[in-house]
Order: sequence, then structure tokens, then C-alpha cells
Amino acid sequence: MAFDTLIVNAGRMKILTALAVENRQEFVHLRKSTSLTDGNLSAHARRLHAAGLIEIEKTFRHGKPVTTFALSDEGRQRLTEHARAVMRAVDGEGRGEQTPVGVSVGGAMDEDWID
Repeated sequence: MAFDTLIVNAGRMKILTALAVENRQEFVHLRKSTSLTDGNLSAHARRLHAAGLIEIEKTFRHGKPVTTFALSDEGRQRLTEHARAVMRAVDGEGRGEQTPVGVSVGGAMDEDWID
């Protein structure tokens, strides 16, 4: 089961999912909706932009710079594919191929579990 390594990062996932809900967002609004710092938002946005997942538009309004982000078509497609891969994992597709380390499928570990 392959997850998109660019998208799986929590900060980049926050940006992509926020833009999936509201496609065009200015920096300040996106920063607030993702709870990322200015530096984290900028760094993650640059990586997503370099990969073609988001578009970045820089303009001026009343003499002040305004940065607007939008989810690209490729970004929406890759986010959708990643979400489907996660759902397949949750649904148990691919069972029997490999059991992750530390996970028991029946046996002593299940009986010893203390909550």
C-alpha cells in the first residue's frame, strides 16, 4: 500500500485539505485555518507548488503584498488518490500481504492487551 510521501506530511495535508474545501485562500486566512506558523506555511507551500499541487499568486492590494493559494487540478487528483489509499488501508484491503511490525493478528498479544 503506497501513500503519497509528499502529502502524508501533516502540515502539507492541512494545506491541501483546507484548499480542497475552499479552493482560493489568502495567506492570512490559510494560516489561520491550518494553524501553521508563517514559516511552516511558506515552506510547505513552496514544496507543494514545486510539485505542481498548488498554485501561488502574488499581487499587491493597496500597496501591500497579498499571496493567494489555490489547489491545482493535479493537487486535487493526488489528494483524492491519497485519501483512497488511506481508506483502502482502513478497510483492510491488501490483508495478508504484510502485517506491520508490532501488530498481532490473533494470538498472545491480543490477550495481553491492557487498556
